[in-house]
Amino acid sequence: MTPSQKNLCQLNDSSLIDRVAELAAQLTPVSDIAAILDIDEDDLRMALADKGSDIRKAYMKARAETALMLRNQEIQLAKLGSPLAVQMTGSYLRQMDNDIDY
Repeated sequence: MTPSQKNLCQLNDSSLIDRVAELAAQLTPVSDIAAILDIDEDDLRMALADKGSDIRKAYMKARAETALMLRNQEIQLAKLGSPLAVQMTGSYLRQMDNDIDY
């Protein structure tokens, strides 16, 4: 088994996947996740690029849940009259519109 194959097998370990998800939820950049977990950055990026991989699913879910929490906080602040929050929620609506395939 080549070192690269060994690293890719390591990336399928459930405890490592959980740790990657935890760091993704804290909005940690991929390069920092690799450094913190002592993983080859290129191997991690390849695994995250694979739409069927468990590590990508965990990473994307954790990241999306944090983004949702932050958007909810912005919406609450906008309801209270925060001009910046109102501006941010407008940008979220534009992002949603751009993300929909009509």
